[in-house]
Amino acid sequence: MKHIQLFEQFVNEKVYQMTGSYGAKGIAGKVLFAFKKQIERIKYEGDEEATLEEINKVWSKWADKEGAKIIEHEVLKQIKDKESVVYITATLAGKPWIKDEVNGINEPGRAELLVRYPADLVINVGFADDTDASKYTRKLEGMQNSAIISKQETEVLGKFDAEVLDNNIEIRAQLLLTIDAK
Repeated sequence: MKHIQLFEQFVNEKVYQMTGSYGAKGIAGKVLFAFKKQIERIKYEGDEEATLEEINKVWSKWADKEGAKIIEHEVLKQIKDKESVVYITATLAGKPWIKDEVNGINEPGRAELLVRYPADLVINVGFADDTDASKYTRKLEGMQNSAIISKQETEVLGKFDAEVLDNNIEIRAQLLLTIDAK
């Protein structure tokens, strides 16, 4: 069943997820949508630093727990065989959200603030030897390659195993949100 917002809920919402070519889709989009719900009452009142501080405070508590649960659930929903997955990692921790600097969109005096996660959200799903990862590239909307780990990843499921090599699916997306004024 779809949730339909009442007019009052729609008018009062202050945080918007980017859509179209700028919007995160698939698993990353679901993570972003859930996070948007956590911060939807944050308002931009002209103080970029205070707004970013509020967003980052929520992100630091939410990402490694709730964000990881969403990723695990969505990956396993697509794969349907938990035994074939060696690990799932995601770049959820370690970086704070920042003001987007593209094309002067956040120039002074604007009624909204465009914020982004400073790097792509990268989700790596490593598969067991007897599983062909290529059959999951479309379902997971990712690409098959070797995972590059930076030691800042959240281990969503299992532990990273370098022996997986190219039997890995990488899902990559940029996260953008718009925070409106009063």
